Amino acid sequence: MATAREQLRALVASDDPFGQPGQDTRELQLEAAREAFAAHRERVPLLRTRAEETDVREITGFEDLVPLLFSHTSYKSYPLSLITGGRWDRLLRWYATVSAVEPKDVDIEGVNDIDEWTERVTAAGHRPYITSGTSGKVSFLNCDAGDLSFLHDILEHVTCWPDPLPPKPTRRGYLLAPASGPMRSIDGFRWHADVFARPGETQLLTEEPLRVSELMSSALLRRRMAEGTATPQEISSFESASESREEELGAAVARIVDDIAAHRDEPLLIAGMNNQQFTLIQALRARGVADGSLHPDTLVLSGGGNKGRALPDDYQAQFAAFYDGVRRVRSYGMTEMQGSCPACEKGNYHVPPWVIPLVLDQPGETLLNAEHGVVEGRFAFLDVSLEGRWGGLISGDRVFVDFSPCDCGRAGPVVLPDIRRYGDLGGDDKVTCAATLDSYVRGMIH
Repeated sequence: MATAREQLRALVASDDPFGQPGQDTRELQLEAAREAFAAHRERVPLLRTRAEETDVREITGFEDLVPLLFSHTSYKSYPLSLITGGRWDRLLRWYATVSAVEPKDVDIEGVNDIDEWTERVTAAGHRPYITSGTSGKVSFLNCDAGDLSFLHDILEHVTCWPDPLPPKPTRRGYLLAPASGPMRSIDGFRWHADVFARPGETQLLTEEPLRVSELMSSALLRRRMAEGTATPQEISSFESASESREEELGAAVARIVDDIAAHRDEPLLIAGMNNQQFTLIQALRARGVADGSLHPDTLVLSGGGNKGRALPDDYQAQFAAFYDGVRRVRSYGMTEMQGSCPACEKGNYHVPPWVIPLVLDQPGETLLNAEHGVVEGRFAFLDVSLEGRWGGLISGDRVFVDFSPCDCGRAGPVVLPDIRRYGDLGGDDKVTCAATLDSYVRGMIH
């Protein structure tokens, strides 16, 4: 008989993964949480230590998960000196504290930089997805082969839910992304092109791979410039390289804009993060491509928040206006979650059955979930589908979650559209559950 976790993963190929009876799903999720905790407690040292510190021996209810949740900063808790100093063995030891990875399985002999380190982990059967930040660090989120396969199943069966697209390569593709790199968005865009774009008809923003080392060094230098500690030579070199890159990307966008304008009457696939999408839309409008004029079978993928307010406040309204009438993926999620919460006909974001939503108070200490009604709080979750790492995480998002049936007729819970970062609301955004993480991790890697 299939385990509870296997049963929840299997729902991805059902007629409607988000239409399952609420009570039945909750009972299955609780059993899946028990299975996930038992499995990962033996494989992920940080989880094992947290369970011992908080005296959680088993999962009897969802409230037992709260002290076991990792902070959203846990996956970048390594000392930066491990990378700047080339201590690849110690970085691997850190990685093994937060992931289901055996260091002895990864060959790091002769590694020269963080990109080679990432490639060696990938060669050992894992995929260390990164998320970028402004601190100079990136998060490393481990996925194994089963996790990657399940992600591909999600895009094949759930893209454009509740009216999912059949997996047919009928579109001309445009990926506003590098050729490759350890980001889930890059892999996701490429997988969508494999499924929905015609072979040989996908254009990239650049044929160069994304390099983690460049991403980190750029973020570090930006931070030093903001602090006033960067040297004039460093600033000059950075500005020169930035200008060169901007010219290169500008030419690539112009090429893609011309091609989209020439093929706007055909079904297209346009995939990119929100900032690239906004640049593309402005350029297409300037080129004379009117709002709502693309072929109705065009598929648009976009994502990413508006950290740092790089986009205007009405960017989502501008997206909706320009892409009016096309197939557009609308969802709420994050890299730490397998898949995302897609929007139903009423505009509410339905949580996948393999993800257990946990609404917490702002400090991240108390579970606020209810049987019915709307609850406001910090969004946390346990993704029971994950094998490569523990799927329990506390985010920085302030959400409203409705645990009653949705107006679309499906069971809840759903995340309502008013989503903001706690940092954007003023006040502190520290999560107390992460308090012992640094000392524990440093003890493991030194």
